Amino acid sequence: MADTTPDTTTIHRAPIDRLTAWYQPIVDLNTAEVRGFEALMRIVEPDGRAHSAGPLIETLQQDADALVAVVERLMVCIREDVVPVFERQGDFYVSINIPPSIIGSGRLRPIVEALDLAHWGRRIVVELTERQALSDEGRAAVRVAREAGIAVAVDDFGTGHSGLAQIVGLELDILKIDRSLVTPALTSRSAARLLRGIVGLAESLRMRTVAEGVESIEEAFYLRAVGVDYGQGYFWSKAVPAAQMSALLDRGFAATLEWPAAD
Repeated sequence: MADTTPDTTTIHRAPIDRLTAWYQPIVDLNTAEVRGFEALMRIVEPDGRAHSAGPLIETLQQDADALVAVVERLMVCIREDVVPVFERQGDFYVSINIPPSIIGSGRLRPIVEALDLAHWGRRIVVELTERQALSDEGRAAVRVAREAGIAVAVDDFGTGHSGLAQIVGLELDILKIDRSLVTPALTSRSAARLLRGIVGLAESLRMRTVAEGVESIEEAFYLRAVGVDYGQGYFWSKAVPAAQMSALLDRGFAATLEWPAAD
């Protein structure tokens, strides 16, 4: 009897072929200049509508080959869209979410080398969530990424309830502070002390800090005052197609927001 089991590679290939990267700016809180972008996957439908690839990627979690195909697609986008920015912007990076299983298994490095991205390694930042980074698989991913010359960020910090001591043991480059820690800090003294402690810890470990989910000028000014390096959120911009990246870089945000000069 013939095997009628569906070929999952064929099933997933069509939406993977429609994947593209959109980019959300990461803004320097002192200058309001764009210092990087987070690459976020979008599915572009035949009619031109774009929507999040999150649901698709969730369905692929147990299909390693399909996940590798997604990562390859993302890295091709970065080569086309972001490398030209690397060449003209000295202090600039792009961050990407890649499953720790792909990094730790060694399947990321051949993709990076095949696309001639290895010499941009430190300007490509792989993001792992706090929970991922503290798992055995995540720790292996951190080690492999750094051995390959790729920077590492811990994403959604503050949602994993892990404690700061565990983060200290990881070799990380960027700490992304979750919005759940940002919002209460404006009205709660204890939350403000916690946020200041996190910023101080990151500084002592020579890690840059990025506050996620910034939605107001009050939040942006407060984060700058407590020493957070960068901000990311709808206050500045949603994720945009690659065609709009240059406009954001050239414009920045200082003029439109009347950003005060740094001290």
